[in-house]
Order: sequence, then structure tokens, then C-alpha cells
Amino acid sequence: MRTLLFVLLWPGAVCAEPLIFSATGCGPYSAKEEPLLADYVKLVGADGKSEFLLHLGDIVSGSKKAWPEAQYEKVAGILKESKVPVYVVLGDNEWNDLANPAQGLEYWNKHLRKFERHFPQSAKMNYQEARPENFAWTSKNVLMVGINLVGGKVHDKKEWTQRMNDDAAWVRECFAQFKDARAAVVFAQANPSKDNKLFCDQLAEAVKDFGKPVLYLHADGHVWQHQTGWLAPNLQRVQTDQVGRNAPVQVTVTDDPAQPFVFDRRLKKP
Repeated sequence: MRTLLFVLLWPGAVCAEPLIFSATGCGPYSAKEEPLLADYVKLVGADGKSEFLLHLGDIVSGSKKAWPEAQYEKVAGILKESKVPVYVVLGDNEWNDLANPAQGLEYWNKHLRKFERHFPQSAKMNYQEARPENFAWTSKNVLMVGINLVGGKVHDKKEWTQRMNDDAAWVRECFAQFKDARAAVVFAQANPSKDNKLFCDQLAEAVKDFGKPVLYLHADGHVWQHQTGWLAPNLQRVQTDQVGRNAPVQVTVTDDPAQPFVFDRRLKKP
């Protein structure tokens, strides 16, 4: 006699496949940290869970006013060894805070912009026309939005303001285009500050209108921070550990409205 099993689904049932990825930033800051980043790249590729790896900017330390192109190429070479796609956003150390920001940006564009092109299995990207270093894609119905928002000094107030407005416009455009996404992750290098309040205020309004769980994921501050209900009830903020402090955090985007984002810092793992 056969037994038929019926599965009853109800509104709000937890049924979507979770999206799992890893994220790091702020490093390598020294030659000693380069092998560490290489080990972390291997760790993420071998964990059997992470779909991709985010590098949240600052691929070099802020101790110098100039970095040779070879350093950008070296870090890119480490990240290219990843078994999963790697997506990279700009940091202030390799661009904004250099004596010659234009030179740093040229090196970064050559070796790290559209870094996902090195991985055949990477997602299909959407790029902002006005600012092609801003990009977005979806995976498992989760929207991922990378933006050029950095810390450091405000070297040109007009440029700074225009970039923050462009970033906010890109977030709003992506939220509108992918309005059916079940959650979103906006990621960048900069932690919140008075210098980027213009962007943060616009992000908060966009998140409220979006109405789904949103995570703002960033580096910059070097130590772990996690804040819920940041600027909006449906907005969380996480600051990752720097490369020299801890392994990449593993992020799980769930379908549970009570806990839409789960974080594994791998503190007990070698």
C-alpha cells in the first residue's frame, strides 16, 4: 500500500533556497598578509557552500602615497586563484587617498574593475552607464549591488557629492528593476560617516520603499560590527574584519523574515 505525502505551503513559508557567499576587505596590508589572503581564497573555494567571494576594497594599506602597478597586479593574481567568482569594489587606499588618485584608478581599472570577467561561471552583470564601476546582479532571487563609496579624505567636494548621488541613483534603479527580489545586499568599502551621510540618507529612503530585507555590507573600520534596524527597520549593517584579523565572513541570505541574514565569522575554524 502506497502512502502519499502532501506538503502544505502557506504564505510566508520558508521555502526559498538560501544564498550563501563570503566577504572580506581591508587587505592585504603587508607582504605577510598576502599568503593569508591566498589561504582565505582557498578556504572560501573549498567550503562547498559559498557561491562567490566579495572583496570590499582597500587591497593595499594606507601607509603610502603611491603604489606600483605591480602591487595591484599581485593582489589581482591572488584573487584570480579563487574557485568561485570574485567581485571587487574600490577602496580609498588604492585610489582616493593616493598622491595621484588618477594613477591609482588607472591601475585599479586595468587589473580589478569588472574582475568577475576572469570567472566563466560568474553572473550576468548590470553596470551603471554613468559609473561603470557600479554593478549589480541577482542570485537565488537576491539582489547584489556593488558601489563606489569610499572613505578617506574629501579631495574634491563636487566629485564626492556627484559620486554619492550616482551611487544612490544606482541603488534606486536596481531596486526598481529587481523589485521582485526577496532581499538585497548593497556593498561598498566605506563605513557610515558624516562625509557620506548624503548617500546613507538616500539609501535609507530607498530601502524603506523597497520593503524587503536589505544588508549594507562594508569594510573600512577593520573590526566586526553588526547593527540591525540601521536607518530603517528593514536595513542591517555589517562591517567585516580586515584580512589580517579574521577569515572572510560567510553570509547566508535566508527566507526567514525574522532572521533574513545569518553570519558565520569562522571564529572556531583554522
